Amino acid sequence: MISKNFSGIVAFMKVAALGSFNAAAKDLGISPPAVSRSIQRLETQLNVRLLNRNTHSVSITTEGARFFDQCLPSIDHLVRVAADLKDAASSDAGSLRVSATVGYGRRRIAPLLSEFCVKHPDIQLEFELNDRMTDFFEEKIDIAIRNGRLEDSGIIARKIAPMRLIVCGSPDYFKKNGAPTSIEDLDRHKTIGFRLEDSGKIHDWEFFLNGSFYKHKILPHQIFNDPELVAQAARAGSGLAQIANYQADSLIAQGDLIAVLTQHIAEGRGHYICYSSRKQMPLRVKLFIDYLQSKLGF
Repeated sequence: MISKNFSGIVAFMKVAALGSFNAAAKDLGISPPAVSRSIQRLETQLNVRLLNRNTHSVSITTEGARFFDQCLPSIDHLVRVAADLKDAASSDAGSLRVSATVGYGRRRIAPLLSEFCVKHPDIQLEFELNDRMTDFFEEKIDIAIRNGRLEDSGIIARKIAPMRLIVCGSPDYFKKNGAPTSIEDLDRHKTIGFRLEDSGKIHDWEFFLNGSFYKHKILPHQIFNDPELVAQAARAGSGLAQIANYQADSLIAQGDLIAVLTQHIAEGRGHYICYSSRKQMPLRVKLFIDYLQSKLGF
């Protein structure tokens, strides 16, 4: 079908415009025989001779001239569309969709957005918070900030910062209940759980035990689907919580929380900036990545 031989139409238009297979081939970046074969397939599909050829020259037939005139407006339009698209991809304008995890996105990423928007007023930034896995293509996401242990080889993931999960409780809670001395000892304490958005399950607590990674299932006294609420409940003395270091560090430094079982903190988690490909990256995406890198130092 002719709809499947767009390359033949382009080759014919080039030869007709330039009057030479060699010139057309050079312009298209292919060999003259490839140009000739492409046009021959087009003529076969149309059952019309478009060009007269001999060893020294090429000329356009009456039918070829008609075909050229009718195709030219469409080809010109496609060239303009392609040029506009190239300009859009290389300009600091257009829409940019960024998705981030609820806790880290709110604490670390959201405070940086206003300055980026001031620097690039022609970029329309859409920022959303959620903790589910991101489908870049289905959701039309340009950049995602995710955490954990990323295993999807289909995305580019650059670590922004390490992520450590720390078991904490308030001074008042420990005064009333004592502190756990082992992972097994957690079972006698009230715990605060975090419900995962993707699976709906309670997040198992993670530890490093006997030289390997270990998950401990808890039976929580309270459950939240927002990490900030988990930290607030622990701070209020409701029980023990395992929270990320970006939340815990300042609360521990202020004396609002006390860390326990620190000898079993698991390594290997991180906060990552993710995007689908390094190739043909729109400028607005690169600008945002570079901006975060300048602010977060990854």
